[in-house]
Amino acid sequence: MENKLAIRSFIQQSNWFNDIPEYLLDELVAASKVTELPANHYVWSLGEQTSSVYGVLSGCVRTSISSAMGHEFAINDCDVGAWLGAPCLVTDAGRVIEAKTLTATSLVVISRHHMLSLADKWPLLYRNLMRHNVEESRGLYVLLTGMAFYPLSARVAGRIVELAREQGSPVANGILIASKLSQNDYAQLAVGSRQRVNKIFRDWEKDGLIEQQGDALLIRDLEGLKQQIKPFD
Repeated sequence: MENKLAIRSFIQQSNWFNDIPEYLLDELVAASKVTELPANHYVWSLGEQTSSVYGVLSGCVRTSISSAMGHEFAINDCDVGAWLGAPCLVTDAGRVIEAKTLTATSLVVISRHHMLSLADKWPLLYRNLMRHNVEESRGLYVLLTGMAFYPLSARVAGRIVELAREQGSPVANGILIASKLSQNDYAQLAVGSRQRVNKIFRDWEKDGLIEQQGDALLIRDLEGLKQQIKPFD
């Protein structure tokens, strides 16, 4: 019962299900389940066919693309409240991105069958999914703009500023990002090598912009970091 109450509250707060009628919410909750995944576990892999959508109840899931040479580019870190897997509702083609847990993660799982059944009874679901798709597309275009027109240092700075806005906690001497992100993680998020990101971090520490505290990152000068976000000359 406690699990179903948590699922109900989670679904009610989701933009995917804005304005859902109570009786359909009841049906959706009954059709949902929770799965627990450890850190570094694939929700789905590149090319895999999927038949469910997933909501992040706790933890974090990273979506990314990778090359045959093993290079990886992180698209997004999906935190609590995010939903993934909508393409399975319109195509059986294998996924063009992969999704992997960064930490131990709890996922609300709803099958394609139940999602499409809901849409038949409540077509406004498609409106909500379209809005979600537009927001995701905008985010992807921002990433592509950064890759095309901004140097690595600007892309790293942009990612850190974004993380500060989403996850940062104000402390006495700056803003603390407590998420356990390594320099390799930042390299994946900004499409660069760990070695180059390491040098950027060293330079910024000397300039008093940031301070590495284990896996956490302290932003000492947010405005100074924002000034690093500038395109190629």
